[in-house]
Amino acid sequence: MTDEKHVDESWKQQAQAEKEKLDAAAKPPEPPASPEGGEDSPPGPADFPALVASLASGALLALGILPDAEGKTPAPDFDRARYAIDLLDMLAVKTKGNLAPEEDRHLTGALHELHMAFVEATRRSPKS
Repeated sequence: MTDEKHVDESWKQQAQAEKEKLDAAAKPPEPPASPEGGEDSPPGPADFPALVASLASGALLALGILPDAEGKTPAPDFDRARYAIDLLDMLAVKTKGNLAPEEDRHLTGALHELHMAFVEATRRSPKS
């Protein structure tokens, strides 16, 4: 008589398959491919500096300082630029005393640069 014991090892395979399934579900989704077929770099973290940078770049685009997605420099749209700057001003007022020092410096610096860029862009603009 042999003393072989039959051990059911299929539970290990099931556990491994479930682990792989959970690992795959926990991975962040791949960023979508750009319309041209190339891949864009993944966006940075959704944090306060990213919000400030997004609003600031919208203002710079509206001022005609940044090129658009096609690489062209658009004509200034001072109303749109003023709106983006006003949003950042409002954000500064509403978050006063609640920001980390580096966030406060980032916001204050961005606002200073945008105010100066707005003044310079309006000076350069032909008067109508």
